[in-house]
Amino acid sequence: MNSKKKVLVLFSGGRDSSATVVEMIRAGYKVKLFTYRSGFPELVGRNGDSAPDIRYKELLNCFSKSIDSDRIIKVNMYLIRKLGIEKTNKTHVVYPIVLALAIHVNAILYCVKNNIKHIASGYSGYQAREDRYIEQHDTFCNLSRNFLAEYNIKYHTPIINKTKEEIIDILEQCGISSNSLESKSVFGAVSFDINKALKFWEESLPICREYIKNMKFLKNE
Repeated sequence: MNSKKKVLVLFSGGRDSSATVVEMIRAGYKVKLFTYRSGFPELVGRNGDSAPDIRYKELLNCFSKSIDSDRIIKVNMYLIRKLGIEKTNKTHVVYPIVLALAIHVNAILYCVKNNIKHIASGYSGYQAREDRYIEQHDTFCNLSRNFLAEYNIKYHTPIINKTKEEIIDILEQCGISSNSLESKSVFGAVSFDINKALKFWEESLPICREYIKNMKFLKNE
């Protein structure tokens, strides 16, 4: 394993992000897990552990040499407030884009501060088609890729063209639970106007860029 070939995986604990971890390891990367918490309540099991906690333990048990045991858990409501709350009643707000930008911006900051040049996401085409998660549509995947490239970060979406059955198979091959554990977004499966969503993205990026500019020189996390 080339220690310089590191990737930050956006890790919700669900099937898709877990399969993304497996695929990036298979591609030869050393994986760092990045879990963003928006402040909304999480589903927890009988022992009080959340979906990311459960799958993190399973993945670490299976790939202890390829996964950094220090998982990053980030809680930051700033962009959710700026993009999703303060802009309400002023413009058309697309909340899945708010959450996607908040996650990616905080991941970019971590990578910039820690010299990581790769970010991987569990975005999947079947989710975009079946649940209509607008942030996972090809258009917004490409916009995310371009946004990360501004900071010299390569964007990986290794399961974007895989079916749900293929993703389940990836996990079961490794003895990892394939049931869906993640908390569904309250905005999942809600239809959004693509043109309004694109306009909201364009309006939001300057705020995201300014935030990264102001924060990237602060002490490493």
